[in-house]
Parts: sequence; C-alpha cells; structure tokens
Amino acid sequence: MCPPLVQGHIHLCQTLFRGMAESRTLLPWLSERVWPLEASHTPDTLAVSVIIGLRELFSSGCCGMLDMGSVEHTDVIAEILVSSGAHALLGNALMDRGPAFLARPLPWLQRETERIRGLCRGRVGYAFTPRFVLSCSSELWEWLSDQDPGVIRSTHSSEALAEMEEPAIQAAGGNVHLLDQLGFLGKGTVLAHCVHLKKGELSLLRNTGTAVAHCPWANLKLGSGIARVPSMVREGIQVFPASDGAGCNNGLDAACDVRLAMGLASVTGSPGEITAEKWFAMASAEAASFLGFDMKQDRVELLLSSREVDELCSSEEPWRYILELSWPGRVRKLICGGSVLFEDGHFPTLPPLPLSVGKAREKLVARSGNLS
Repeated sequence: MCPPLVQGHIHLCQTLFRGMAESRTLLPWLSERVWPLEASHTPDTLAVSVIIGLRELFSSGCCGMLDMGSVEHTDVIAEILVSSGAHALLGNALMDRGPAFLARPLPWLQRETERIRGLCRGRVGYAFTPRFVLSCSSELWEWLSDQDPGVIRSTHSSEALAEMEEPAIQAAGGNVHLLDQLGFLGKGTVLAHCVHLKKGELSLLRNTGTAVAHCPWANLKLGSGIARVPSMVREGIQVFPASDGAGCNNGLDAACDVRLAMGLASVTGSPGEITAEKWFAMASAEAASFLGFDMKQDRVELLLSSREVDELCSSEEPWRYILELSWPGRVRKLICGGSVLFEDGHFPTLPPLPLSVGKAREKLVARSGNLS
C-alpha cells in the first residue's frame, strides 16, 4: 500500500481527443484541432471523455485532480466527478477572446461560473480556470482579481515560445510578471507549464506562494521545451508533476510523467538533486495539501512480483523504484475517503458510457469538420 497520486493539471474534456491533435506546436494545436473539437462536444460525448479519463486515472493510482473543463457543458463533468468519489477541483474554462465558436462574452462566463460552482459539492470543489493570457480580456482578469482569494485558481503560463510573443507579455517582461500585474498570483494559484520564465519570475513565484504544475511529456510533444524544475525547487516553489490532457500526452499515467520529470531534472539539474522521496511527495501529499484534499483515508495497492519485492527491499531509493514501475496494469485497488474507486478492473463509482468511444469520436470529427 502507498499514497495515491494527484494530478495538479488535467483536461478531462480532452481525453477523447487522444491521437487527434498530432505534429503541431501549441498555438496551431489549439486553433486547428483542440478548440474545434472542444466546441463540438455534446453532453454525451463529453461524458464519454470524462468517464474514460477517470478510468485511466483510477486504474493508474490517481484519485485527486485539478481539472480545467471546457467553456460549455462543464456541468456534465461536475456531475460525474461528484458521483465518482474522487478528490477534485473543477473549473469551467474562462475564455472571452478567440474563435467565435468557443469564446463567450464575459457576462455569459460569469453566469456559467456561478452555475458550475453551485454544482460542486462533496469531495469536488470549484476553481477559477481562465485558459491563458491570449484568450482572456483585461476585463476578465479584472473581474477575477475581485473574486474570493480563498478559491484555488489556475491557468496556463509561459508554455510555448509563440505564446511569449504576445505584446502584453513582452511589455510586462514575461507571462508571470503580467499575471502578477493582473492580480492572479498568490498562495492559491497554480500555473501550468512555466517553461519559458523570464528574469525575476522564479523569485516572483516564490514570494507570492504560487505553485507550478509541471507537464513534461506535453511540453516535449508540443515542442514547447523543458521546465527548469530543479531551479524551482531550489527556490522553494511548490511543483506538482501532471499529465495535462490526453490530446497532448496520449496518456494520463501520473507515475509515467514523474519518471520522465525525474529524468529531465537529472539533465537540467543533477541526478539526485531532487530526491525520489521528494518527487513522490510532490506528486501526492504536497499536491493534495495545496489543493485542499484530505487524503488520510486514501491508498493504492500495487501488485509486485516476488522478484520486485526483493529488489525493493534492497533498493537504494525505494520511492524511485516504485515510481519507475509501470503503474497501469499493476494497480489492484484504489481507495479514496474510504470508498473503493477501482478494484481488479472494476470502477464501482463510475457510470456506463452513454455511447461507445468510437461513436463519440466519429461524432466529434463530424461536428468539428467545418470549425477549424
């Protein structure tokens, strides 16, 4: 038995897009594929995306997440998450700039925010989730700056070089500097990515208590770069490894992303600079504490062969050995708050799919064809 993992940044609405948005950098990936696909979701296709995403998370030992939903139909995500029994923070994607088929006026987004907040209960809380600087007006950021500072908030920041060419980001001296000027940083803020930090931004993250969700494979696949996690940890910044979405990762296995993050950190820092025990804490207890999840009753049972048990007992770094195992296929049981979320291939808290994955993907492709 060991503690479960937590995803500090994920998009359940994109699980159904696996393999549908390939060979692109961030901005074309969004405009040509992901945004048209998101806008094409119906309640039933979104339900399929969320359910198969949660199946993947639970069966790979994860029972906590910060999820950025889509602009519309986030009520579907809330309903499934509440019934699932998992720890979650959920936000409807706030986006009032961008393509007309997806962006919505600020008053509409404000009403939708209150509606989704009202649906969050039990182990599911609400988080403010503006998509990123390029898709949000100054009025939207001003409205967010007046909202309850006790509510967790998250956005994408400093992910790709093309994003950094935004005039407002350049004028501010960096994306993190701009978000600070907009009043978004703080002890309840999680910034996803932070690959291209500018001078003074590490100190700014540390001094404001802002956390970073590190998505190593998504950053590599989109050609965005490698976040300097050892530098962040040296500065005392909280970092949470995460998978992002299946549309830019093609997998939601948190342990796999930690393995990759550990390897990259050995190059951007040095091997062993961040201990394996620290990596596990970053992906579990530290992320849970920051996001407000009570995981005292949570645990995951991994199946190990007799050889692996022997190797683990004499391993120099037991937590590294555990993290470098392939978790999918060897997670036998996942318990969250005393409730079983996964056991021996079964998901007792998740509903059946409203339609097959194949039919749902066909529907999305057909509906998105004239939007890109």
